[in-house]
Amino acid sequence: MYRRRRSIFDIMRDLEAEVEAEVESMLTRIKELELASRCLQPLYEIAEGPDEYVLRVDMPGAERDKIEIQASGRFVRIYAPCSYTVPYREGVRTCATCYRLEVEMPARVSMENAKQKFRGGVLEIRFPKTSREFRIPVE
Repeated sequence: MYRRRRSIFDIMRDLEAEVEAEVESMLTRIKELELASRCLQPLYEIAEGPDEYVLRVDMPGAERDKIEIQASGRFVRIYAPCSYTVPYREGVRTCATCYRLEVEMPARVSMENAKQKFRGGVLEIRFPKTSREFRIPVE
């Protein structure tokens, strides 16, 4: 009887398939927990300009008048009720009732001089930088 020895490539393919299955399972569990609370964490991006930080948050279905924004220190918290159906599994949809997000900014921010606008389902908040960099000459 001749038995073929497995190659390292076969072993790596099997290992890769196991890792992909575990990651898929983990992401599914995370999504189930998120949907059980009926709150979605929206996608966002932070951009830094010379004089300001810009936070953009995708919140389709949210109403402008009901968005709540809080900033304390380096953290910005956003909450907005919504009525949004989300595809869950093939042929299954569920409803989300709110968006909830907590973002850590690169520096301390304040809502005092911040400007926000909500257009096309995207919330944009512009935080002016509170301190400017300067050079100290060394003697």
